[in-house]
Amino acid sequence: MRNFDNVQCGTKVVASWNVCPNCAHNLKSERVIQPPAQPYAQAQIPQQGYPPNKTQYQPLDYYPRNNNTNGIIALIFGLLGFFNVVPIVGSILGIVFGAIGRKKDDGPKMAIAGLVLGIIGIVVWVAFYIWIFSFIFMAFRYIPD
Repeated sequence: MRNFDNVQCGTKVVASWNVCPNCAHNLKSERVIQPPAQPYAQAQIPQQGYPPNKTQYQPLDYYPRNNNTNGIIALIFGLLGFFNVVPIVGSILGIVFGAIGRKKDDGPKMAIAGLVLGIIGIVVWVAFYIWIFSFIFMAFRYIPD
């Protein structure tokens, strides 16, 4: 269906309408004047909003954001090693996952925290074990009378 101008008020109306919605003029009583059709060459062709050779898909090297799995694991093991739940092994795993997470995770802050806690845990526990063994060896030291 085509739209036409109402002779009475100038409102765009459809040829099948009986009454104008704007002025309530009876449209069947008068002859509707059809506007001339535009030639195809003058018709406006809608322009595309993007260049035709631009791709619409994500590149293959796209990784989802917030992939901090190694950092989370490093932080958990670093805390477990530091607070004597898994003393040496937890600290070592915190260091390993922290080093991996620093390079592979999107946000390396948790990986660095796990790495630092793992290093501090190793230092504290090695110092603690040296201190304990030194007291044990001092207790069994032979002292002549």
